[in-house]
Parts: sequence; C-alpha cells; structure tokens
Amino acid sequence: MPFHLLRDDLTNFELAAFVPDHFEQLANPPVVVFLHGSGERGWDPGVPLTGIAHIFENLQLPAVIIFPQCDWEHRAFYGEMEVRVMQSIEKSIVAFGANANRIFLAGYSMGGSSILWLTAKYPQKFVGSICIAPGITWMGEEAPPKLPGLDEELFNSMFVAGNRTENIARRISNVPIWFLQGTADEPCPIEETRSLVDELCKIGARPFVTEYDGIDHDSLRLALEQEGLFDWLFAL
Repeated sequence: MPFHLLRDDLTNFELAAFVPDHFEQLANPPVVVFLHGSGERGWDPGVPLTGIAHIFENLQLPAVIIFPQCDWEHRAFYGEMEVRVMQSIEKSIVAFGANANRIFLAGYSMGGSSILWLTAKYPQKFVGSICIAPGITWMGEEAPPKLPGLDEELFNSMFVAGNRTENIARRISNVPIWFLQGTADEPCPIEETRSLVDELCKIGARPFVTEYDGIDHDSLRLALEQEGLFDWLFAL
C-alpha cells in the first residue's frame, strides 16, 4: 500500500505518509511535508488526506510525502505542533531512508501560513516550498492559543504588524517559493499574497506565482495538479 502510518510511542502520535509505487527503486528520496488547512485539525492522522489522497496516488511523486496533523488546541503549526513537524521529518528520514538534505514544504490555507512560519524559523532546513492560499493576517485580538512566549515577537512581526509582508519577505527570501491562489479568495485575500510577492521581488527574490481567476479559497486541488509544479520543486 502506498500510504503508511508511522507511530511515535512516546507521544502517541501517528503520522500519515505516502510513497509511490516501486518506491524501493528510489535511492535517497526527498521528503515533502504537506501541511493541511484548519478544517483538518484533530487526532485522526488520515484526515489531512481528505479529498487529496487520490491526487498523490495519481501524481506518483518520487518522494516521501508526510502529512503531520495539527491538533484542535492550536491554530497552526507553531509551538508543540512545530516540534511535531520537525520530529515527523526526522522520523520519515529514518523510516524510509530519505535524504535529510532534500526537505520541501507544501501547505494550504493554515498550512500555507505555517510554511511561512517554518521557513522563517528554519531557513537552512528547507530547499523550497509550495504555498497555497496562505493567511497572512492573524484574525484575533489575542495571540494564538499555546503560542510560546518566546515566539510572540516573531509572530506579531509576521502576521500582525502593519509591515508584516515586508517582515516575512526578509526572513524567507532565500528559500524558493511558488504561490498559488484564487483571485476571489475571501478568507485569505490574494492582495496580501501579492503584497508579499512584491516585497520578495524588491529584495531580489523571484517567487513563482499562479493565480486562478474567479476561484475562491477552495484552490487546493487545482494547485496540487498545477502543471510543472512538482517538476519545479524537485529541480531545486
């Protein structure tokens, strides 16, 4: 079976992972970390694959794809969930003999925001990323639940401050990124993504951008099936 469950007995956490058919013929494959949207939070490791499992089965990507799940007590992959992502990467490297120097990020909505966060914190860890319909403005007067105090200043600079897109750009500019989003996205306005792209270009980065005219926030499937997307990623 191409889909696997990896279990961490210490934390009682299960991680869904996908490998292509004939995986045994791949030598030292890369890892793609897929971060889901807010609706897939919880404690069922299969939920992040809802509606997209068949896409990965069809794509047959030459990589290990892992799907860490954010629990309901967090609003994104920060704090304990950030640690979960990093531990999931290490677990997949050991379990599948993956390449520790070829780690990629892909994420949608809340997961897209989390890609920006993780790239800012670990710019040397990731080779490239796919960012689909990210949220860039924190919606709420209080900090996210369970956000470590040491991370509050960075979080505010990236998702609350008036110059947040400038701050994000400065921290992620060295990691290639491809943004994909619908122009009619209301929960995560595309104008904010465009602002981030502009800030990246100002400092010499060259992000790829795909906009889906008239498409709302539900752009995940379109993005994952975007022609040339994963060819670009694995060529980095």
